[in-house]
Amino acid sequence: MLRLCGAAGASLLLPAPRARARAVDLAARLRAAAATGAAVSLPAGEISMMGLDLPDGTILRGVPGRTILKLSGVGPLLSAKMARRITLEGLTLDGAGGVVGKDKGLLDFSDVAALSIRGCAIRNSAGHGVSLTRCGGVVAQNEIARAGDAGFHALDGIGLDIDGNHLRDCADNGVVLRASAAGRYEGARVRNNIVENVRNLSGGNGPYGNGVLIWGASGVSVERNRVSGCAYSAVRNNAGHSVSVIGNLCRDFGEKAMYAEYGAKNAVFRDNRIENAGAGIAVANADHGTDGALVAGNTIIGMKPNRPDPEFGPDMLWLTGVLVEKNAVVVGNHIVGPGWIGVALGGWRENLRAEANDVSNVDYGIVFATGEGAGAATIAGNHIRANKAAVIASAGMTFFPDDLTRPNAKSWPGVTLRGNETG
Repeated sequence: MLRLCGAAGASLLLPAPRARARAVDLAARLRAAAATGAAVSLPAGEISMMGLDLPDGTILRGVPGRTILKLSGVGPLLSAKMARRITLEGLTLDGAGGVVGKDKGLLDFSDVAALSIRGCAIRNSAGHGVSLTRCGGVVAQNEIARAGDAGFHALDGIGLDIDGNHLRDCADNGVVLRASAAGRYEGARVRNNIVENVRNLSGGNGPYGNGVLIWGASGVSVERNRVSGCAYSAVRNNAGHSVSVIGNLCRDFGEKAMYAEYGAKNAVFRDNRIENAGAGIAVANADHGTDGALVAGNTIIGMKPNRPDPEFGPDMLWLTGVLVEKNAVVVGNHIVGPGWIGVALGGWRENLRAEANDVSNVDYGIVFATGEGAGAATIAGNHIRANKAAVIASAGMTFFPDDLTRPNAKSWPGVTLRGNETG
């Protein structure tokens, strides 16, 4: 059914055959306009359609909040392949209970060099809200709501700019950036977005339930976003290289708020604020190739003992502000409990530094791993107010009793302590 608003604002309802004819007419108008570089502007109204394949050069505009395209039957609603330029502005795009296939989106584009989706409302998709494959361009100032999978999903993107969007009520993830091979350069910028209320419909121990999920992509920046209410993490970097997570405001997570894991390289977590998560920031799984990190200037407040997957026990290091394992610097962070550990220098403790951190209201301020193969660690200039011990050694989950900041405490090979303040 097609609903058009008349001059006086009244609604005119047209029967379904007329609506289908309107959709066919729209496709013809888009082909003619694209051939000359012209835009097609739709009036306020509602069009139901089975789906529309957009020609190269499409410029489709609507009246914000009043031009509604609804999916009727099987999606995607709008799609395009092998196009140089596609532009969508001011449209409401509604899945309306229609079918969207697995790993597909209500908007589904592949090999579009310069895609622009601005000022649109994308809602009620049975799959992803927006799904892109090998696309570049801008997705900005959109509302993406009630997606049955991820709100936004991109595979092998080409420098995408994802800016100022509001993503909410997604079933599995908010923003997903995937690469077909770990370390493939993607270069996306995920900035100034609001991501909230992300569930974990598909289950598992972390691939779903995240505000921003990066898998394998390189050169990604995640900056100045507000992320809240996710079943798992705010930002999860799985095998991504040179991913920077900077200046984000994050609260209310079921697991660690931020991760670099399973082969992530040279991760940066800087100037983020984290509240009310199961733990703060983890740079983990050095045994699976994770290597190199800077964790600096973050504020981590109010950890809580969430366990979205009960089978994971203490080895997950719940209530830990920062965990690092290999070639990492932890500097200038502000960590306030209640919590268990402020900073954990774990794994095989290979070339780790914890300096100038302020840690309070935790059981143990800084814990470092020991054992065969443990490498160098420096713990210097930290201000620690801990309930049980300021600096201690551990062997796995066994903590040795000596507080190493006390006079005549035992020294450990490869561990340098200096200038730490306690109390």
